[in-house]
Formats: sequence, C-alpha cells, structure tokens
Amino acid sequence: MNVELLNYFGGDINHSNVARVSYQKEASGFTYEQNAKLLNYLAKHGHTSPFRHSNLQFRIRCSIYVERQLHKHHVGVEVNSISGRYVDFADSYYFIPIGEWRKQSTSSKQGSDGLVENQEYCNAIQEATIRFARKNYDLLIAKGVAMEQARSILPLSLETEYITTMSFQAFVHMCNLRLKPDTQAETRDVVTEMLKQVHDIEGHPFKESLKAFNLE
Repeated sequence: MNVELLNYFGGDINHSNVARVSYQKEASGFTYEQNAKLLNYLAKHGHTSPFRHSNLQFRIRCSIYVERQLHKHHVGVEVNSISGRYVDFADSYYFIPIGEWRKQSTSSKQGSDGLVENQEYCNAIQEATIRFARKNYDLLIAKGVAMEQARSILPLSLETEYITTMSFQAFVHMCNLRLKPDTQAETRDVVTEMLKQVHDIEGHPFKESLKAFNLE
C-alpha cells in the first residue's frame, strides 16, 4: 500500500469565501475565529455545498478489493487506474502478513473479529494461489491471448495504481464511511494515511474544515 497526496486546491478560506458570497462578502473581512465558526455551522447543519469547491488529488497503490471499497457510494470522485489491457502488472500483489489473518465476525456478515489459528497455513495457501495465477497468466500470454482477457484469471489481491481527484466534501464522506471500526482494516489503513497527509499539508489549509467534520 502506498498513498501520495499529489495536489490540492482550496481550503478553509475558499470554503468561507464560497459561503459568504451569498452576502457579497469575503473571508478576509472576518477574523480567523469567525470563519472557523462559520465552517462549523455549515458542517453541523448540512450546508455542504461550499466544501465541494476544494479538491484533493492522490496517487494510491493498493489491492483491487481495497480500491473498490474506497470508491463505493462516492459522488464527485474522478479515478484513472493502471489498465491491465495495456500493462502487465500481474506480478504485484498485496500479501496479508502472517499474524494478520482474521476470523469471520459472528456479529457481522461483512466484518472480521480476532485472529485465526494456523497463520502459517493461511499464508502458504495465499502464496500458492498467487503463484498459480501468475503462472497461468503467463501461459495465456505466451499463447497469444490478449492481456485484456488473460487478466480475468488474476485474484483480487492484485495491486493496482490509480490517481483520484475528489472534492473536499467527497473526501469527508469517504473518511466518515471508511474510518469506522467495522471497515475492513486494509481499507481503513489507506484512508487513515490519506487523512494524515491532508493534516500534514504545510500551513494547514484545511484545519478548521476538518475540525468541523470531527476529523481532527
């Protein structure tokens, strides 16, 4: 897994300006505290359109199944991924480490809880499956099969790389969905790193907007 914040546009001042344009006013005419109070009011009362005027752009490398979870239910998100039609990327996989194979949750059909025994056995099955898929992918390619069809036999643990651009509101929505305790751990790890990198932008341009949505 790898996350890189490539670019961003806007921030707290931008959100304040968009909200205040209704009254033909600008954030520069108010104190920092007044603008922060406005952002908190907007978030609290569901007036989220000003937060759609800022954008965040990331380059992400993760397994295909994590990528799917990151973009499910999202609006206002653009994604361009590496394509198995043009590029042979069948030798890069996400391997679940020994010691992290989890049990199926007894209280949730989609969650996990605790660790299974025989971690080494689970790891051996994972490695054997990936080797088998890679070998047979290569056999199909050697027979002249198009990459766009040969890739159909590759497992979901295959790593993909993509660039995604989203509004700040879409970013908040993703965080609210994918930082919950019942989110798959591998997906939560990616979103945690995305949020950290937004927090770490020099000058903290999104500080008060993140605080308004309880994402300090």
